[in-house]
Amino acid sequence: MEHNKYDNVGGSIENSLQGKANLDMTALAKEAWNISQTRKGSLLQGSLLIFGVVLLCIAILEQIFDVQDWAVAPPNVQLALQIVVTVITAPLVAAMFMTGISHSVGERPAFSKVLRRIINSALVIFIAVLILVIVYLGFALFLLPGLYLGLATGFSMMLYVEKQLPPSQAILQSIRVFNRYWLHLSIFYMAAFMMFIAGMFTFGLAYIWIIPFYFNLKGVLYRELFGIQVKRQDTEVINEKESDSVFDA
Repeated sequence: MEHNKYDNVGGSIENSLQGKANLDMTALAKEAWNISQTRKGSLLQGSLLIFGVVLLCIAILEQIFDVQDWAVAPPNVQLALQIVVTVITAPLVAAMFMTGISHSVGERPAFSKVLRRIINSALVIFIAVLILVIVYLGFALFLLPGLYLGLATGFSMMLYVEKQLPPSQAILQSIRVFNRYWLHLSIFYMAAFMMFIAGMFTFGLAYIWIIPFYFNLKGVLYRELFGIQVKRQDTEVINEKESDSVFDA
């Protein structure tokens, strides 16, 4: 008989679509900030890895396409860069999201451990490229459709990895929940954008706090909007701990 069981922590898609999720952004931001004070190392490790990979991709593509300034590069070359970077960094970005989710339920996984669970999934790359194409088509129509799709699909990859929804359903559910709480989530993304811009004026030092805070807050928001499946392991009392709840990424 299997002794492990899964519990749902936080909200649920059904409740969110009915408008039952109570997003107290101030309280959630404080929670994410407190989490970030003691759980930033793995997220900083992941962000440095992503930064290094992106720089390497740009350097290689500059040689291939003989481009000196990407701002004036042909649109097809810029799109090629975006696709290559998306394909290579998709597992890393997904691992960052899942680390934030793990932190939101009290876990402290090593970034390498989360990455190993994700890196073998080709669909992580597929859904990342699919989102890129959808957003790119939105911007091809007009600024607002592109911006909307960029924000509305923001939880798609997390839904695919954590709930194992098919890519199309993950994108659809992310959009549906965003539509229900567009004001709260738009404020979140706008504030995050302003923080990342402000961080540039500190020579990047502020990113030591901004990056973990962003991913931890997104993990907390995901928990409240979609719920998180946590595997509970019933064990004997060890060191005054009756049970361990393990997030199964």
